[in-house]
Amino acid sequence: MPPRPPAPPGGRAGGRGGGLPSRPAEVPMSRLLPCCVDVPFSEGLVRYGLEELLRGLGLAPQWTRREAARLGVSTEEGGGGALWLRVTPQALADLGAPRVPAPVEAGRVEIEGERWPLPVGPSGPSDALGDLVVSAAWWLAGAQECAVAGRDRHGRFPYAASLQAALGDAPGGPLRPAVDAYRARLGDALGQAGVDVPGRTWGGAPWAVALTHALDALRTRRLRALVGGLARGDVRGALRRALGPDRRWSTVAALAALGRRHGAAATWFVKPGRWAPEDLPVDVTPDAAGRLRALVADGEIGWHPGYGVHGQPARWDAEAGRFEAAFGRPPTLARTHYLRWSDPATPRALAERGVRIDTTLGFAEHEGYRRGTCHPFRLYDLDADRVTDLWEVPLAVMDTTLAEYRRLRPEARGAAIRDAFDVARRRGGVAVVLWHNQVGTDDAGWDTGVDTLDRELGRAREQDARLGALGPLLDAWRGDADQDPV
Repeated sequence: MPPRPPAPPGGRAGGRGGGLPSRPAEVPMSRLLPCCVDVPFSEGLVRYGLEELLRGLGLAPQWTRREAARLGVSTEEGGGGALWLRVTPQALADLGAPRVPAPVEAGRVEIEGERWPLPVGPSGPSDALGDLVVSAAWWLAGAQECAVAGRDRHGRFPYAASLQAALGDAPGGPLRPAVDAYRARLGDALGQAGVDVPGRTWGGAPWAVALTHALDALRTRRLRALVGGLARGDVRGALRRALGPDRRWSTVAALAALGRRHGAAATWFVKPGRWAPEDLPVDVTPDAAGRLRALVADGEIGWHPGYGVHGQPARWDAEAGRFEAAFGRPPTLARTHYLRWSDPATPRALAERGVRIDTTLGFAEHEGYRRGTCHPFRLYDLDADRVTDLWEVPLAVMDTTLAEYRRLRPEARGAAIRDAFDVARRRGGVAVVLWHNQVGTDDAGWDTGVDTLDRELGRAREQDARLGALGPLLDAWRGDADQDPV
């Protein structure tokens, strides 16, 4: 069941505070911009949209009174020399009762010579820059997913039901994230108003690629592999899997070597529970954890919650406990198995068990940016009407998306990875890659896929990307706020 939408017209969603802190802790006073949001309802969500747009520009709002603001969002005309972004009443109403508009019904705003969609507000051309802020909140808070009741057989928001799928290659589509275009337009408006817009980098690099791996299983059940191979008539393969090096472990080593070739530490997600047929047998013992830590010592290890944990608090607790027993610490990074996600239950379950960074939110069926941005952002709890402390570093491209869902040939897979990387490069964001260790029997296909990824990582390095694991990359991006005053 989708989460309850934010408060509709007639009631204030969260009041004047909206649950947002007055000053984000990672941004020093020199980076603050006096801001005011003065709207009749959904103020917390509008503040959230503005804060996340400003964050990618290297700025942060310092909430203040209307007369003291340098930047304001309001349904009314402003004054006092500040830059005021006008919001249409319909945009606020659409945010309070979200729906997914057809592309022909969406509003349009001219940005960088192209018409970008506004999922809230009046249809047709718009000059209401405040509707960009409201639209950013619509994308980032998952209002689109709230508006769609249907889910696929794994309980996931289906790509086919998304506005991105309807837009395709047009602006706002999966590989043309709208929030990042809105941010560029806001940056231009601030610059024209005399506000210095410092921007952000990834520790000095203009963009980044995060290398992540999901380890659904750490060893092969050799007897099962032998019996299964013989049943299929694959005698040679059955004997190799039963008696030769364990491909599930040797492919972990191959992925570690891939990262070392590019000087890139990776994030490794380990699944410590088996609750459903979609979960492979689990081997996260202290011995296996020690072996993994030794192999990926330069990287970081996160939690890969199993398929069957959803809706089962005791299973969430069991997996978190097993992770801590194996690795000696609670999990702080996560991506769910099969990319299963339900708002607000999944992010609450993760945060309650110590997770601070998630990277689940991508589409299984298509590469691209599910929440409309290639920049990190904080998740919003629509039911509680508050911003959370859980960071989302959005997934861009996954190996099984290209090989199994889209069934692309190897050369087309390389092009798809390049397309996802190009978005992050143009927008100064991050492309999160998910590559699994081998769990099937197609050895040659897995090797070819890694060769393709190897080439694209090399190309990204040539284009000045910073490659690395999620935690250090997010720290580098947030740390850039310590440079250059407003």
